Amino acid sequence: MSPEFHERLKSPVPTEELERRSRALQAVLERENIDCLLAQNLTQYMGGCNRWMTDTTAENNYPQSSFLPRGGEVRYIACSGPPLDLYPPPHLLRIGQPWAAAPYFSVFNFTNDWEGRLFVKWAKENNAKRIGVAGLQMMQWNYYEYIAAHLPEAEIVDVSSYFDELRAVKSQSEIDFLRRSAAVQDKAMGYLGAFALSGAREYEIRSQVMRLLTDWGAEEMIVTIGSAPRGESFALLPSFYQNRELAAGDLLYVKLQSSGPGGLFTTLGRMFSVGREPSAALIAGLEAARAAQEKLTGMLEIGMSPADIYARYNDYLAAAGWRKETGLFAHGQGYDHVERPSLQSGETLPLAKDMCLAVNTNLVSAAAAFYLADSFLLKARGAQKLHDTPPVVVRT
Repeated sequence: MSPEFHERLKSPVPTEELERRSRALQAVLERENIDCLLAQNLTQYMGGCNRWMTDTTAENNYPQSSFLPRGGEVRYIACSGPPLDLYPPPHLLRIGQPWAAAPYFSVFNFTNDWEGRLFVKWAKENNAKRIGVAGLQMMQWNYYEYIAAHLPEAEIVDVSSYFDELRAVKSQSEIDFLRRSAAVQDKAMGYLGAFALSGAREYEIRSQVMRLLTDWGAEEMIVTIGSAPRGESFALLPSFYQNRELAAGDLLYVKLQSSGPGGLFTTLGRMFSVGREPSAALIAGLEAARAAQEKLTGMLEIGMSPADIYARYNDYLAAAGWRKETGLFAHGQGYDHVERPSLQSGETLPLAKDMCLAVNTNLVSAAAAFYLADSFLLKARGAQKLHDTPPVVVRT
């Protein structure tokens, strides 16, 4: 019999999956002699450490934090008014218990130390001497500063790498959620050609596709768009700059980075020809993008170094006359829309079975630009595409 969850929980992760994660973290705490693991969550798009632990997430810039004592259970500190409206409400928590809450906000400088006070109180009462922080680079400075100043006898350890290694490899439950996320994106992308028409502005396309994603179970979404008259090169832009009006014959690229039911992100990007059949040059360009994607995904083998793949793939791009990749183009995905491993020169986490990677193929020169994006699951026999949307140019 399937477990029954509260009706307010849209797509809860199975309880046994949360317990598996807690056991994995407890093994790290025991091995590294750490008394407590702490993670702060500020944003939906990159708050994955907290959600991986708890299956709950902060709204953007409404901080919350979770901590896991060695041998104990998860506890919550919430940006909320104590005690009645504690967020997340105790009856909706999947694992662990509330610890404390206070109405601290980033825009109120007089509350800078409030969250830190709540954790320090617990740490002193429980004699925590070695504290591991997951996602240290994302922790608010005032939170860290208060803890460091008021627990002078405690050692604060960055455990982000241990955490990254655990969550980069997906369990079967997580793989099932990733497939659901990819299916939602496939469905939304199939409707996009119906409203990406001449006269529409880019932000109107974003609005329509975000509604579809939401209606079909997506939780968080980033929609990147680029467009230009036929024959011109173009860049991809975030939402603030998506005001261009489409005209007949334009090239359009839409990339969906969204978390599906359960909160795990996948990525899907496709090119469109607005109101006209794709030109021979556009079809040839997309074939080149497909070949580049196949070249890159063919390198995604278990045990390989991401830094080595990055160098080899850039050699391939340069030899074919395309601009080398200097930014983020292929990376892990999970509860963060961008997580390790990343195909960059400084990445040290090797590829492993059951990692999920977003692969963004960007063929750009001064004269042309062709784009393609899919998420892949790494298996023993190679990278397995999670999406069913054909890699073709769609006429709107």
